[in-house]
Amino acid sequence: MSGKTFLSGFIIGGLAAAAATIFTTPVSGKEARKVCVDNSKAFLKEFKDLKEDLIEIKDSIATASKEGKNVIGTFVDDIKVALEQWKIEIKPHQEQLKIELNEIEKTVSELENDLKQQQ
Repeated sequence: MSGKTFLSGFIIGGLAAAAATIFTTPVSGKEARKVCVDNSKAFLKEFKDLKEDLIEIKDSIATASKEGKNVIGTFVDDIKVALEQWKIEIKPHQEQLKIELNEIEKTVSELENDLKQQQ
């Protein structure tokens, strides 16, 4: 089916539907036109409200993403500072653990030597 044939059928169908509606409507032409105008005004108002709401949502999303970037950047910086402070605070404990581990290795070595000598 070509686009031209489809468009022709669509237009002819629309005209037939409009004619059927006009001929079978229970109200006068003046009343029908008033209802159509009122409905179109209501539709346009709803469409305008929807457009404004979508613009507000878009702006809110943009603001949230900007604030989110700032918050995440601050959070990452805080984590880096905290890690550096932790490394500084743990350094003396690492040294103490190394000393104690060396002493334990020395004691184990001495015990192994004593066991070898007793055999």
